[in-house]
Amino acid sequence: MSRHLAALILLLAPAAAVAAPVEPIVPCGGEVYVFGGSTMMGDGVRAAGSTDFPARMETFFERVCGGEVTFTKSAEESGRFVDDVAAISERLARSPRSVAFVHFPFTDLEAGTSVDRILQAYRTLLAACTASGSTCIVGGQQPVNALSAEVTDRQLELERRASAAFGANYLPLYRYFRSESGVRRLMIPLDSGDGRFINDYGHELLYKLYRQRLIELTSSKKRR
Repeated sequence: MSRHLAALILLLAPAAAVAAPVEPIVPCGGEVYVFGGSTMMGDGVRAAGSTDFPARMETFFERVCGGEVTFTKSAEESGRFVDDVAAISERLARSPRSVAFVHFPFTDLEAGTSVDRILQAYRTLLAACTASGSTCIVGGQQPVNALSAEVTDRQLELERRASAAFGANYLPLYRYFRSESGVRRLMIPLDSGDGRFINDYGHELLYKLYRQRLIELTSSKKRR
């Protein structure tokens, strides 16, 4: 091999490496869903539609997947997961290899739903998710200032039991949003002002937590 040819190969090698396709860090090509209640509608957010969690996540998928993504935000009026789990599970069953973020952070327990019933609803959803080859993340609980001590205790019980039962598919959120001054209160910098809904900063944190968990789940599937 001549010195000129060797030099040309060395010159072209870095360019070829740069031009090689980059595999997306999250699943692309399927449906992307966000299921939830009022929080998903941007309640408490000043720039709803641009800085809320669903808007941030949609922008992320469009960027990572090159704009080829079908993103659906489904915010139910009831705001309760147990009322919507059958419809959500059916939708996932019809959408193979989709991605779903589920976020009902306090309304079920606030309405008096038992921890056992919510856990069973999680099992129903995740079974449908597995059957359709999809990636699903169920978000955990969030502190609400007005909740009683009894409801807050059940929130923490649900976090513990769901984390143990569902592993990486369950994202325990409570500890990220609770106040440093009181375990039963929402952290002031993340509070929209009513002690119930999170503000723009809260939605940014929520987005980052879900995104990181999604990347972790995707990476673990690729290693199998």
